Amino acid sequence: MKASLHWFIYEWRFSLPVLAFAIPGGLSALYLSAGAMNPDNAPWYFSSTREYQGMLLLITLMPAYIMTASVYGQRRSLQIARMIDRMNHLNLSQRVTEVSLAGLAVSALLGFLYAVIFNIPGAGLTFPEASPTERAMMFGQVLIWVTLACMLYLRITVSRAFRSVSESVEINIFETSNLRPFAQTGLLDVLFIVLGLVLSTVQSLDLSFRPDNYSKAVIILVPAIIYLALYPVWGIHKRMAGMRQRQLDELNRLIRDASKSLAPEQVNQLEVLLQRRERVTASPAWPIDLGTVQRFLFYIIIPPLAWVGAALVEFVLDGIISG
Repeated sequence: MKASLHWFIYEWRFSLPVLAFAIPGGLSALYLSAGAMNPDNAPWYFSSTREYQGMLLLITLMPAYIMTASVYGQRRSLQIARMIDRMNHLNLSQRVTEVSLAGLAVSALLGFLYAVIFNIPGAGLTFPEASPTERAMMFGQVLIWVTLACMLYLRITVSRAFRSVSESVEINIFETSNLRPFAQTGLLDVLFIVLGLVLSTVQSLDLSFRPDNYSKAVIILVPAIIYLALYPVWGIHKRMAGMRQRQLDELNRLIRDASKSLAPEQVNQLEVLLQRRERVTASPAWPIDLGTVQRFLFYIIIPPLAWVGAALVEFVLDGIISG
């Protein structure tokens, strides 16, 4: 089982297209057979046909996106790990591919419980008593949260693998090119989560922005963004900051004890120390360049802009209709 999963995630060339097309196709067939494609069968808790169609579109597309992003993310992280291995003579790539089936199972269970407790409308609605369409909607909600929980488990495992070698990588605060790949895996996770949040706006097909539709995801995904972006590089950051501070302390001591004579030799020696201190002060304490930081910030503001856009469209349409 574990070997087959490894082959599917990392080796089979058709994994991504199969996930991207087969899953929406299979779910569409399931929902069609359950009568969910007929708007007249919309469950009681939807206020309009458009709202129902938006949710149906979400539970059709989102599982495929999550699974495709998971497989692509694992493959890309493996490429980054191999790059780090070549630069630093480590064995990170092997740790990245170590997936625990027990961990996946526990994550799937947690995702199932979160879906049932917080995301399925009608506390008194039980699966056996529900109509086929209601059952299909429940299944779609559960599938989203189960796949999301498994994705987060995989990405957290990768993040932990990157963090585990942070004490072994060679650090030079004046040359950080060998450290920058550590930030790329966090940037990749931020991008996946942000695109998922943007995709979730399809549930506002009726052009009504409902904060409750997004709050359940934000509660989980915002902490995930912070963790996945920072954890892989935190150990390196602490080492870089410590190394810079030790050099500054030593330079400050040498400057304080240096001769204050105006003789050329002493002046030149003091000038060298002052220039060195300026260079150390300007050296980075994070293995992240400015371009990476800009991409982080750009990705993070995309979902709020999309949600604000949906709210503005609703406001404008309400004004036109009421006017």
